[in-house]
Amino acid sequence: MNRCIIKTWTMLLMCLVYAGAARANAVQEKERPAINGTFIQDYLVKDWNDEKWLKEIQALKEAGMQYIVFCTAAFTKGEAPYKTLYPTSIPGLSHAYSRDLLDDCLRNAEKTGIKVFIGINFNEQWWGRYPEEWLYRQMETGNEVADEILQRYKKKYRHALYGWYWIWEVDNLNYVTPGKQEMLAKALDINVRHLHKISPRMPVMLCPFMNYRVGAANEYVKMWEYVFKHVSFKPGDIFAPQDGIGAGGLTLEVLGNWYKQLAAAVKTKPGLLFWSDAETFDYVGWTAAPIGRFVTQMKIVQPYVSGIISFAYSHYYSPVSADPGYHEAYLHYLKTGTVLKQTVPPVSGLEVKWIDTTKASISWNAPDSLRQVCGYYIYRDGKLLRNLQGKKNIPPSTIFTDEGITKHRIYTYEVASYDYYGNIAVKATRVLVDETIGKVPLQQYRQAEIIK
Repeated sequence: MNRCIIKTWTMLLMCLVYAGAARANAVQEKERPAINGTFIQDYLVKDWNDEKWLKEIQALKEAGMQYIVFCTAAFTKGEAPYKTLYPTSIPGLSHAYSRDLLDDCLRNAEKTGIKVFIGINFNEQWWGRYPEEWLYRQMETGNEVADEILQRYKKKYRHALYGWYWIWEVDNLNYVTPGKQEMLAKALDINVRHLHKISPRMPVMLCPFMNYRVGAANEYVKMWEYVFKHVSFKPGDIFAPQDGIGAGGLTLEVLGNWYKQLAAAVKTKPGLLFWSDAETFDYVGWTAAPIGRFVTQMKIVQPYVSGIISFAYSHYYSPVSADPGYHEAYLHYLKTGTVLKQTVPPVSGLEVKWIDTTKASISWNAPDSLRQVCGYYIYRDGKLLRNLQGKKNIPPSTIFTDEGITKHRIYTYEVASYDYYGNIAVKATRVLVDETIGKVPLQQYRQAEIIK
């Protein structure tokens, strides 16, 4: 009898421990935002075989991802005929590649349990001026492409072919007038209504963007409230704005306010999901963002969204195409919930030399240990001039030519190595002096420059 009592209490105690651990893990996961998928563009995978696709998907699943957004199924510029990623029989369209890139993606996604959103069509003339009827014709072409994709691939890859991506990127500059907003809503609805008719269970996702310099968040919210009201979105469709941190449209300081206000707009459309499209890059040099910055982006928007997609893990962080250190750093974050703080070894032997009257050569020695180093920041007179990064199996360069200078001035250059998390080493500093200055003391010359 005593043994039974002891066993009962032991079991109760174990249940309480497990329940407490489960609650702790749930809280920890909530505090640890993570991406659930990535965009992949055709130029990256045009030569991939199944082995490479499977390596990529393995890396994505290792990083906790469920979705691929693959684009664009049909593309063109201006009035040129559309090119497709797959063999097409639509009159006027033609296949762009020797491989069926859609089949490559869907076939390997089906094997591995990954869900794929297909970007339907895009015309680069979207970025210019276009008449209303032209835009509606593009939407009708998108409907034809979607019909053909569904017919060719849905039965074959019924689990992998999961959703649609409406690739036309809407901004907060060109749709401020009632007429433009009406046109946008009508165009979007041409696709959304048709997609839900032919594939009722497949969600539609769109990823607009915004620039805080050209408009206010509350104005953008009003625009989307109008669009949501006039477009046939269904529960499960996804509104996933680009967070703009990589492209410079938003800053970390304003990001939360924009997402908070957009979250209110999404609530006006019952069932519409609110995600973030988090950018993994920095438009200055089109380099990969340190993991620390990327995690900060996710943490800022986490209170407002139910999912985070990335543009684009496959292009900037995946060990298949990029420096594997980013993938390792992101996995460390997923495992520990922290961004590693560590000392980064500095560069040595910094030299700066005039090449001619408008150019200077900056060179340095890489740290003895390159394992922690993913790139170098180069500063001129205290401002970031360039970010040099390595590529897969190629270390970052240790020489740079600055072409934005002129003689008869003094320039101060600094170079700092940094790691995958965003930790920065102590800067190495050198001053570039024009020899025509002669023997004028450096401090006196700088004072003369200030006075001038």
